[in-house]
Amino acid sequence: MSEILKGKVAIVTGSGQGIGRAVAEDLAAHGAKILVVDPGLSLDGNVENTSLADEVVAGIRKAGGEAKANTNSVASFESGQEIVQDALDSFGGLDIVVTVAGILRDRMIFNMTEDEWHDVIDVHLTGTFSIIRHAAPIFRSQKSGRIITFSSGSGLFGNPGQSNYAAAKAGIAGFTKVVGKDLGKYGVTANTIAPRADTRMTASVPEEYQKKASTPFKDSRDPRDIAPFVTYLASDYSSPINSQVFEVWGGTINQLTLPRPTVTLFNPINKGRFQTEDFDVEGRGMLFGFGKKNNNSEKPLDGQVAVITGSGRGIGRGIALELSKLGANIVVNDVGAKLDGSGNDVGPAQSVVEEISELGGRAVASTASVASVAGGKEIINKAMEEFGRLDIVVTPAGILRDRMIFNMSKEEWQDVIDVHLTGTFSVVAPASKIFREQKSGRIVTFSSVSGLIGYSGQSNYGAAKDGIAGFTRVVAKELGKYGVTANAISPGANTRMTQSVPDSTRALRAGVFKPAEEDHFLYDPDDVAPIVGWLCTDSASHVNGEVIHAVGNRVSLFNKYEVLRSVRKSGRWTVEELANAIPETLGRDLINPAPPQE
Repeated sequence: MSEILKGKVAIVTGSGQGIGRAVAEDLAAHGAKILVVDPGLSLDGNVENTSLADEVVAGIRKAGGEAKANTNSVASFESGQEIVQDALDSFGGLDIVVTVAGILRDRMIFNMTEDEWHDVIDVHLTGTFSIIRHAAPIFRSQKSGRIITFSSGSGLFGNPGQSNYAAAKAGIAGFTKVVGKDLGKYGVTANTIAPRADTRMTASVPEEYQKKASTPFKDSRDPRDIAPFVTYLASDYSSPINSQVFEVWGGTINQLTLPRPTVTLFNPINKGRFQTEDFDVEGRGMLFGFGKKNNNSEKPLDGQVAVITGSGRGIGRGIALELSKLGANIVVNDVGAKLDGSGNDVGPAQSVVEEISELGGRAVASTASVASVAGGKEIINKAMEEFGRLDIVVTPAGILRDRMIFNMSKEEWQDVIDVHLTGTFSVVAPASKIFREQKSGRIVTFSSVSGLIGYSGQSNYGAAKDGIAGFTRVVAKELGKYGVTANAISPGANTRMTQSVPDSTRALRAGVFKPAEEDHFLYDPDDVAPIVGWLCTDSASHVNGEVIHAVGNRVSLFNKYEVLRSVRKSGRWTVEELANAIPETLGRDLINPAPPQE
């Protein structure tokens, strides 16, 4: 083996077995000093074998390498700090972080417990953040570093029974895209891998889903096949590659596309806004395929009941008014907090209730917080108690806690994950029980281009919003056979949240979705409501598991993750082979979104 990583220090989480072990051994074989992190837990989270990390260390040392065992869990901010400090104390530095650690708590959404949700989010998503947050200041200071995170096809494409896992794994992809942009100018890269390999985790997945996830080639699914590409990304060979998502198995490496609009419906009327009924005519064939026309076009939601979170202001308020206009009874949920999360005021929710009442509709206010499972249940119970039924759940509630990854606090991370990601689960999970039983229901969640594409300074928000997209894809598959649809909206609008973003940050983010010239009207929050209204009607019963970008007079259907480029060989790659092959294949025309600055 070469010594391309000689003198480098690497942390590899979940490296007591499976893919993590293979990665640790390969990095060590190429000269890196390894902190082998693994608490020796079973898949159900119980302590099973604390000697796993020691065994890997012994193997690395026997082969002539340097390694140390660490049995800390990655699932907390504090443990992440301790792990990073252990690497510094043991080896005198840190250059590479690889986050493989994971657990499974598979369960259909209508049966998933609070613990099953939090356990998976904590280990996978917060576990990735906890290490990288404490490594980031080091990498920034020394102006170098490599970050390789692990996503999954379940998060990117969605497997039934894994809404928690998909939320976490898609969230990791969104998080990594942002981290790469936060740190790129300091000579640091961050990329994520969705591996396909036979491990103890995949062995627990039902056979029918394993078949669906099978590769198109008769390749090996040996975990060791993943390791050479990780080593390549950890080396100087990969310096131009940043904020990318790869799918890896056997001798195949796929670079995946980032989500982007594939088809756009545009209202040509000057400063015009779509109406919900417009999608019955224009949207069916052009954007979403053909569905059925609403029988009651004037009040297509007559008598139905909708819960709308965060609907005291902004986008949520517009949706509440729109669904009421379409005939629905509304639970207007809003804690009435300030942007910094402080305070609790029934005023915003009650104000929207009064607006709806004045227009002849029915509505009640709820100030329960979506940030806990108990709060989500309270909101759903409010609908059942007040109106006796539930048909629609829409989840635009959100907050911002923007901060560069190297400065982000534990609270800033957790607050955003709790409100956005857990806040979506907390309402959808109890609603799904009702929808399953009655064999009907509409779920509309809220993602963001910040998660799908990635905006600097929003690693928490990006993780949550891409996580919501992954969660929604799975929920759509789990509930579709019961007549339920689940779709995610990526909105563009001027709200109090977007207005809090500094002008300097806006300039950095410009160019992804440019507003029309001299057209501030097209960023009105109310412009998002019509597509949400249409998705809640029978006319959209065929639309399921999609991510839709809505901004002003434009509605776009986003692609799912797709293969952009591939490099493939028979058998396992070597790092040297990858170094020769990738520049002219996967690396061709690849632009670092945040190149190092002199």
